[in-house]
Amino acid sequence: MKHVTLALSLLMISGCSLTQDPNLPNTALPKNSGINENEKRLLNDKWWENFQDKELDLFVQEALNKNSDLKIAALKTMRFREFLNIKKSEQLPRIDAYGAAATTQSYNVPFDRGFTYDQFDVGAMAAYEVDLWGRLRNTKMAAFEEMMREYYLQESIKQRVIADSIIAYYGLKTNTRIYQISQEQYRNEKAFYTYMENQYKVGLIRKSDLLQEESLVEMFYDQMMKQKDLLSAYKTAVSILLGAEPGEVYQSTTEIKNARYSAYTLPVPSNLPSDILQRRADIQAAEAKVKASAFQVSVARSAFFPSISLSGSAGYVSADLNRLFTSSNDIYSVGANLMAPILDFGKIQANIEITKIDQKIALQEYKDTLRKAFGEVKDTLHAYASNKKRLRSQEKRHRAISQKKEIIEQQYKEGFATHLEFLEVRKEEFEVALSTENIKFETLKSAVMLYMSLGGGFKAEQQNKKTAASAK
Repeated sequence: MKHVTLALSLLMISGCSLTQDPNLPNTALPKNSGINENEKRLLNDKWWENFQDKELDLFVQEALNKNSDLKIAALKTMRFREFLNIKKSEQLPRIDAYGAAATTQSYNVPFDRGFTYDQFDVGAMAAYEVDLWGRLRNTKMAAFEEMMREYYLQESIKQRVIADSIIAYYGLKTNTRIYQISQEQYRNEKAFYTYMENQYKVGLIRKSDLLQEESLVEMFYDQMMKQKDLLSAYKTAVSILLGAEPGEVYQSTTEIKNARYSAYTLPVPSNLPSDILQRRADIQAAEAKVKASAFQVSVARSAFFPSISLSGSAGYVSADLNRLFTSSNDIYSVGANLMAPILDFGKIQANIEITKIDQKIALQEYKDTLRKAFGEVKDTLHAYASNKKRLRSQEKRHRAISQKKEIIEQQYKEGFATHLEFLEVRKEEFEVALSTENIKFETLKSAVMLYMSLGGGFKAEQQNKKTAASAK
């Protein structure tokens, strides 16, 4: 008995050694990384509230509630959670109830007569696989990491939906504002054309000047119609993002209040956080895939070792249903099965090699995800800082050209500026006004993408606490 106990202990120890190390690479963070405590507070679960816009808050919440991509991701996470439950149950004994009733009729030739037999049986069967090599445990842990990966992917999609909805919100504002500028410019030019037409009729201006004004009016009309089409297309895109019904998408009547907003005083972090590895869901998803692949290698290796299963049954058998449940009719059986591979022509080894290759692929994807993450943070930090400078410059230019337009207009009325100078300055002022709105939007987008690249409001440690119980 001592020898058997010792052998089983050695088997258990050797079984533990089958678990594969995921071999996650050590990551060297950039020097001088880190953000202050005030900036860390910006990276919270509802980071879009930092923009201080109540209407935006409602817009984002509607997108989170209705977006179809996010709903599909949540269902996938639920599916993997149920798969994990299946793998957890495989570690426990299985108990099944059974029952049967049969009538057997036979014919005895020597006695030239038939015989009829009735048999009734009922009972329960139990089966349990002894997990000496950790196959079931490693399978469960692989399923857990796959579930976590799917959860992180869901979180990554959530952050993307939040970012897209914020961009869509400000994009709708920007396109609405540009359309309004185009409308206003067209009305002003049309009114001015009527004035010039009256001037021409009384012989105060040349026909060429009137024709230039007519051309300018039609140009502004064309710009207005283009902006109207762009606004309509943007509303359609926003309706799809918000998960609207087909009829609502076709109507596309989403409206945003034309509230003023500042693009270069947004509260955003100004440096790279030292805990970015915990703040980005895509990095966590890549890490979970590496861990899952390591457990799959362990599962594949366990196929080389014998599997031991225990089984037992207990019940009653009787030829008379009325006397089935009596002590004289009870039966039971207990047994054990051992299966070990002898000759498989390299199938097990090939399966191990496949899982090792999958692990190498997962590790490479993890490294690529890290490089991409730090690259995105660097680029978005630079883009936001650059766009703020561009916006300040463009707003100064807009103020300057607006003042120039007023001066040229006054000079034109007094006869000190030509009609061509007045016409060109109006065109330039319109172009600069549109450019200012577009750069403002680009600045807002770069701020949103900076939040996104820093992980938004996601933090792996907080999420892991909520899901750690699933692995038990």
